[in-house]
Amino acid sequence: MKTKKRFAAILLAAVMAASTACSQGGGTTSNGFDTKTYNTYVASDPESIDAQKGSEIYGNAVVNNVYEPLIRLVQDENKNLKVEKAGAEDYTVSEDATKYTFKIRQGMVWEDDTPVTAHDYEYGIKRTADPNTGSGSAFLLADVKNFDDVNSGKKPLDELGVKALDDYTLEITLAHPAQYFEKIVPFRVCFPQRQDIVEQNGDSFGSEADTIMACGPYTVESWTHNSQIVLKKNPKYWDADKVQLETVNMKVLADLNARMNAFQADEVMSINTNLPEWTEKFDQKENVEKVEQMMPSMDYLAVNHEDKLFSNKKVRQAFNTAIDREDFNAKAASGTSTPAYYWVPGAISIGDLNYREKAEEPIKDLQNSVKDPKALLSEGLKELGMDEDPSKLEVSLICVNEPLVKKYGEYLQENLQKVLGVKINLEVMEWAVLSGRIANGDYQLGYLAWTADYNDPSAMLSLFRSSATSIQTGWKSEEYDKLLDQATKEKDSEKAADLYKQAETMLAEESVIIPLLTGKTYLYYQNVVKNINENVFSTAGFKYTYIEENK
Repeated sequence: MKTKKRFAAILLAAVMAASTACSQGGGTTSNGFDTKTYNTYVASDPESIDAQKGSEIYGNAVVNNVYEPLIRLVQDENKNLKVEKAGAEDYTVSEDATKYTFKIRQGMVWEDDTPVTAHDYEYGIKRTADPNTGSGSAFLLADVKNFDDVNSGKKPLDELGVKALDDYTLEITLAHPAQYFEKIVPFRVCFPQRQDIVEQNGDSFGSEADTIMACGPYTVESWTHNSQIVLKKNPKYWDADKVQLETVNMKVLADLNARMNAFQADEVMSINTNLPEWTEKFDQKENVEKVEQMMPSMDYLAVNHEDKLFSNKKVRQAFNTAIDREDFNAKAASGTSTPAYYWVPGAISIGDLNYREKAEEPIKDLQNSVKDPKALLSEGLKELGMDEDPSKLEVSLICVNEPLVKKYGEYLQENLQKVLGVKINLEVMEWAVLSGRIANGDYQLGYLAWTADYNDPSAMLSLFRSSATSIQTGWKSEEYDKLLDQATKEKDSEKAADLYKQAETMLAEESVIIPLLTGKTYLYYQNVVKNINENVFSTAGFKYTYIEENK
């Protein structure tokens, strides 16, 4: 299962699960599941299915199945990832590791029979980098030549290091070697796009099923907002023989208990959870497989540095150090997660090195240096010219209208009020409203979560580059940017990890955001489901998933 990024994901539970339905022409399993239809869900209606503009995980669950990337990351027999050639039938990397040349597969077509060419990939990547697109994931292209200047509007799009040399040759030039760039190529920021379709639909592109054009394993047949998205097997897909599912129904199921009950009742074929009240039930369920998954995700409080109160470093540090993460995990999360004293989750590695073992726990160091968070808050208020009495301070904390997340918010409300003496106003709202407020900087503190796009510390740390827009904190640092630039160029994993550690320590000391929880979850699925994505970094979508007819 892939829980991808791209605006901050809210739920500790996974993005997708699967359920059953009837399809035309399919067989059935011995326990009644249809072999040609796969019902899955997203926990919220996507903001958009615009591959370049969108960034949140819900839309990604769609676009990852309807576009053909240059390459894919797929599971091998041991559930490890391997690179699979997709839209590119071959590619080469220059000796200095700064130039990638992709030979586009001839014979690929869009669903209207128009050939897919290198120009479509060039347009798609440049559209991601175009500041007018407003892509929440554009920062992933930071290593491409001239990206910062192009994304900031200082240079024209034509100067981005991406060029179609002819109809079937694409060249991507990096500003410097980036050891992880091959892990970025499979994602939506490098998807092809039809310029004529984008221009024809204008601002409505990606807002409805009939505004996009597919070239991948599936097409979008329909999108009933806040209800269901239906994907159909694309008969014109170049590798259609490998796609066994005819229909994927993606129901929008916002209620966590409804999802869990659906799996328990065999209406859903897979589910992710680490909640004891549900794992105890699912552990006893027949014909079900269970997989432990270390999640490259982080629950955290976004902090608005452009708000007067949180523009002060001491104020941010006071809130960061006031939270009892051990008690939060024990009481609010029922001990199912890991208290986070860092930003990069433990599931992230760099080369063969476990990054977390190298980088340790910088927020614990901060807590050890702050003996009295309330006194530190008073100092910050004084520096701001505000009343030094914390009891006269009111702070807004926004969170999504999900029972579990609301529970987390209520715990933090009580914790911060008790330790700092402030009044915390908890505001609960739908995801679309919350994400809009975060994007517009209309908040003070916001409860969010983020899942890494790829397996490297930069996947988490790049979110706070000065050019990044996925999490609107308003914080920028040239020193931080330079540390990341140095780390991405470094070929030695130990040296790169040390540079990343310095950058992460800066995030902790500045309290740019407030990490809270990380950890693991369990994937449960019916044993008739095969080739389900157990590796959380897989980008295969539903291409290779199938349902075994006789179990």
